Amino acid sequence: MPVTLSERLRRRIALEGPISFRDFMEAALYDPEEGYYSRGARIGEAGDFATSPSISPLFARAVARQFRRGTAELDGPIDFVDAGAGSGELLAELHAALAKEDPAFAARLRLTAIEKSRAAREALHRRGLPPGLRVLSGAEELAPASVSGWIFSNELYDALPVARVRSTPAGLEEMRVGADPGGFGWVFAPASEELHRHFEAQQVTLEPGQVAEVSPEAPELHRTLARALAHGSLVAFDYGHRARTLYHSLARPNGTLAVHSAGRRAGNPLENPGEVDLTAHVNWDELARAGEAEGLKTVEVVRQGAWLTRAGIFDLAGSEAEKWRAFRLVDPEGMGDQLSVLVQTRSERGATSLTHSNPPIESGFE
Repeated sequence: MPVTLSERLRRRIALEGPISFRDFMEAALYDPEEGYYSRGARIGEAGDFATSPSISPLFARAVARQFRRGTAELDGPIDFVDAGAGSGELLAELHAALAKEDPAFAARLRLTAIEKSRAAREALHRRGLPPGLRVLSGAEELAPASVSGWIFSNELYDALPVARVRSTPAGLEEMRVGADPGGFGWVFAPASEELHRHFEAQQVTLEPGQVAEVSPEAPELHRTLARALAHGSLVAFDYGHRARTLYHSLARPNGTLAVHSAGRRAGNPLENPGEVDLTAHVNWDELARAGEAEGLKTVEVVRQGAWLTRAGIFDLAGSEAEKWRAFRLVDPEGMGDQLSVLVQTRSERGATSLTHSNPPIESGFE
């Protein structure tokens, strides 16, 4: 009888002692056999959670419009790289929209999908996207300075494993994962120097009792994607905040770690590893600085609703039903305000600091 993921995690904890939540979340989401994404994430209206591309094809069409506008000055082949492409829903709709609106532009298009999940890569191949589509399993497979166009992502960074900490009067503690006959549970240990340095770099001091998350992989992944961009833009849609809001003791005293299952956002993140989705919000300041360290210029951090409205998403709607779905994407009481967009470009003048020189950021954005 196959050994379950939960049992393998228990055996590891028995041998090593309590493990980092980052390692627990990595296994829960990406274990090759039983990880949530490895088995095929349940995305869509009837699934565990919905994404913008799954709510309406108008999202991909609006992205296609802005992509064509934003790369008009480029010569030769034009790249669109979808990092975290899933089963290719956005790529398929984007290509169809460009082929319809501007066949000459579409003929110059080079599509690349980056997808860690084997199940999703297999779905990409079955989808029947245009010949020449590259399917990569990791960002490190992109050669440096090989992309002329856009490197795009939608809800990529919030699915990366995170470490968890809590502040106490005695100092910062890491929330690790232990196990007993009743299940998995939190075990507290002094935080590592790496975790201390993270909050020092963010100029953040957590209040006693406050819980927060740290994504060790996000900055390096962003730097890897930035190094691949020769000309054009890096455009990332995600659930995220500036550091001062992400770690504000009143705004998010319990952090942002969330469990998604059957359309609900609730539950114990230590229960049912591999069967539910786990996410944590993005630190836009940290990602912006990572891109700037590779020579990108931060253009803006803006709410999804404002970005899509500027793209003319309602002009693309052909019916009242399509307009309603478009509204869900820009709704200021929903995804339009909850999701935001980081835009960075390759600039010969070098980096622009998000913190010190204040690039355009939507009024009121935190």
